[in-house]
Amino acid sequence: MYKDYNKIKIDIKPLARIFILIIFILPFLGGCRVAEKNFELSKYKGKSIKSFERKTRTDLIQEGNGVYKIEDRLQLIAPKGDITSITILKGAEKFKLFGLEIGMDKKEAEKKLAEVYKSEVNKTIESEKNSITYTYRNSDSELFVSYDINSDLVTEISYYYYKDEKPQSEDIGNAGELIALIGNDRVYYNEAMVYLKSAQEIYESDYGNGIWEAEIFEEGKSFGEYIKEEVIKQITQLKVIRDKATENGIALTEEEEAEAAAYAAAHFAGLSDEDIDRYLVTPKLLEQVYADNLLAEKVFETLTIDVDTHVPDDIARQITIQHILIYGTYLNDENKRVPLDDEQKDKAYEKISGLLERVKNEEDFYTLAEANTEAGEIELTFGKDGGPKEYGKEFKEAAFSLKTGEVSDIISTDYGWHIIYCVSDFNEDATTKVKEEIIEERRTKLFANLYEEWSSDYEVVVNKEAWDSISFD
Repeated sequence: MYKDYNKIKIDIKPLARIFILIIFILPFLGGCRVAEKNFELSKYKGKSIKSFERKTRTDLIQEGNGVYKIEDRLQLIAPKGDITSITILKGAEKFKLFGLEIGMDKKEAEKKLAEVYKSEVNKTIESEKNSITYTYRNSDSELFVSYDINSDLVTEISYYYYKDEKPQSEDIGNAGELIALIGNDRVYYNEAMVYLKSAQEIYESDYGNGIWEAEIFEEGKSFGEYIKEEVIKQITQLKVIRDKATENGIALTEEEEAEAAAYAAAHFAGLSDEDIDRYLVTPKLLEQVYADNLLAEKVFETLTIDVDTHVPDDIARQITIQHILIYGTYLNDENKRVPLDDEQKDKAYEKISGLLERVKNEEDFYTLAEANTEAGEIELTFGKDGGPKEYGKEFKEAAFSLKTGEVSDIISTDYGWHIIYCVSDFNEDATTKVKEEIIEERRTKLFANLYEEWSSDYEVVVNKEAWDSISFD
């Protein structure tokens, strides 16, 4: 029953050869795997980035929060390390999604898609890319396939996997490519464009359409890039606040919803047919946008209503003064202020002294100032933290030492000589306005702290490939 293992002889040389052979074959097999003609990427949905890199032998570059790329070929979005989005770009050759690949004919692509999805739910013409994008949806995913308008060949494929989450409600008419994931919210092309086009209209009306390429930041960022970042931040804030409104039991009344609908109707009526088609705008989408903004305002008002509203008079106090300035300096060729020569100084001081005598003889101060002052402004209203900084603390201290109706002596500053007349040592309207501003600052600070706490729970992932491709035209 028992074998005598001492009598069994094992020839280890063949085993050693096999072991060595395996060592050398493994890298070869790995190389063969990498050399596959195409990788089917749909099987990597929900998988980790590390798993993807290991199995496809690719080196992904992390571009941002959860965004990974192979330049001009592939983009993956993995908010928490697991892949939820795959985009095959025009430069890709060895990647497939559901059998589709870049350069495939539209008819062949549609045959393959019929096995996975039903007919498309939306079509979007993207004139910037000379392409038309078809949108497909099922219970757990979305697929966007772009074809060149002229050749009908596939130019881009984007896949979004919902994992165990339900897709966002389509009641507002989501359309176009997915631009961002904000927590469980999905921001699509048409919603993002409502905000971006609004910003574009505002800035172009003030600065013209050349503003977008202007590099106004030290890091070389264009103004257009900056505004696009700000638009994403704005949308993020609105989505987060909307969630928190639900948690705090804050909702729009029927009257407020009607107000949002009225704003939306007016907005939609002002759009051209071309813009409606190009940006996929619907009345329901605009209603949601306006409702989100009204709700955010209501959340702010509700959650900051109990902020401390007491502002002492000595903190907010504003005074109003009039003043006469006679320069004791001048601007040289280098635009620097330098003293007058002695003769000119004497003449200037003689002038300010004469004006002071006339003020003391009860001449109307404003009329006298209007005829003689070398200052740009005669009347100023300011508080302890305000006032004309160029005149220095001597000017401000003298102004605050006066009672209503009093006139100062001659005040010497780096600019020259001043006479100050106190119109009011407590401007009630201006003081009330400053108090309101201080209270509003307190509310804003409180809400900013709340938002910072809320937003830490939200993962924000931007589809950079799609967002960066949108231009201001």
